[in-house]
Amino acid sequence: MKHMSLKPIFRMIVALLFVGLAISFFPVSAAIFIEDGTELDETALITYLEEPAPEFETPVVIYFYDPNCGGCMQVRDFWDTYLKENPDVILEEVNLEEGPEQMNRFKEFAEEFHREKAFIPLAYIGPVSLEGTDDIRNYFDMVYTWYMSSFKGE
Repeated sequence: MKHMSLKPIFRMIVALLFVGLAISFFPVSAAIFIEDGTELDETALITYLEEPAPEFETPVVIYFYDPNCGGCMQVRDFWDTYLKENPDVILEEVNLEEGPEQMNRFKEFAEEFHREKAFIPLAYIGPVSLEGTDDIRNYFDMVYTWYMSSFKGE
C-alpha cells in the first residue's frame, strides 16, 4: 500500500479557509435602491438627488448590521470616522444579532422598499437605501445631505 502525502490535503484545507475568510470579509451584494424598489446606478442616483428630498418631521436614517459580518466591520470603521467628523448626524444602528424584533424590522423595511431580498450592511436614508460596504462609504454623505436638506423638525 502506497503512503499518501498529507501535503495536498493541507493545501486544500488552507484554500477552503482562505475562500471562507474572503467571503466573510468582502460583501457579495451591493445596491442602491429607492422606496419603489427601483435600483439605481451612480448616474441615476445623482439624477434622483437633483429633485428635492421629500419633506419630513422625523428623520429615518437606519443602519442594519451584524457584528460578525465582515462588510459590516468595514462600515463600522467608516461610521467611527464619519460620526466623529459629523457629530450632528442622526443615525440609528440596529444590530440584527440582538433578537427577532430587529430581524423583523429589517424584513419590514425590505418589504416597504419592495425588495424580495436585502443584504447587510444596509443603510436606509429616508427614501434611499444603500446596500453594501462601498455604496455606504461612497454615497452616504451625499444622500444624507440631500435628505436632511428638507428636514422640517427642530
